[in-house]
Amino acid sequence: MPTLTTNDADIHYEVTGDGPPLLLIAGLASDSASWGPVTPLLSKHFTLIMPDNRGAGRTSSSTPLSIGAMAADYASLLDHLEIGKAHTLGHSMGGIIAMTLASRMPDRIDRLVLAASCARTPARAISVIDNLLMLREGGASQELWLRSFFHWLFKPQFFENRNAVDAAIALSIAYPYAQSVEDMRQQVDALRSYDASALPAALKSETLLLAGEYDLMFSPEEIKAAFAAAPAARLHILTDAAHSLHWDNPAGFSSTVIAFLDR
Repeated sequence: MPTLTTNDADIHYEVTGDGPPLLLIAGLASDSASWGPVTPLLSKHFTLIMPDNRGAGRTSSSTPLSIGAMAADYASLLDHLEIGKAHTLGHSMGGIIAMTLASRMPDRIDRLVLAASCARTPARAISVIDNLLMLREGGASQELWLRSFFHWLFKPQFFENRNAVDAAIALSIAYPYAQSVEDMRQQVDALRSYDASALPAALKSETLLLAGEYDLMFSPEEIKAAFAAAPAARLHILTDAAHSLHWDNPAGFSSTVIAFLDR
């Protein structure tokens, strides 16, 4: 099990594939396993580096979580793997971590992909996250809070197949490294306390903004407005996808990322 040990954390990560390095940073309540649908497609073109954020998966931390600490983790991980510069892709909260790393250490980032990520979190998205956390902290069953969460993650068509929804719930409940409610609280607090509004203007890397057509958390219009000051960012709206766009449309997601990074 590959692990990077720092002074206050043990960072679990996975490496697979062949080609230029691509650092994949997962979102809130997710870990390296969240890249499963696109790993076979992206790994044909890139060496994928997939860490578990602090407070998720198999990464442990002895200090309170912060966005800045997670960005520093991944600079250290690149050092550990002897990678001077890497393409970087962050999903949702992972995009904020990626932006932070890119703004602090622009020489370490080649091209940047921000998927379903926004520098300014809309009040509706904050309310959704708070309500989901209250469900968990209030003692709701795993099934109930996951079903509530899924409504905000996946495209409308996903819910047309009840068997597929039930199977996804069962897999999530059975996952051995599921995030605890305490760690979810820490990640939510870290996200809430972090001001990312100045990050778009600080980005130097060529940046692709990937927005899901049906995303209820961060709409394409909200993402476009939040990155109006980014000098080298362009928006691509992925059809047939909502917030978890790499799960809703893995082929479209992967082909778009590959075309951007291989240009």
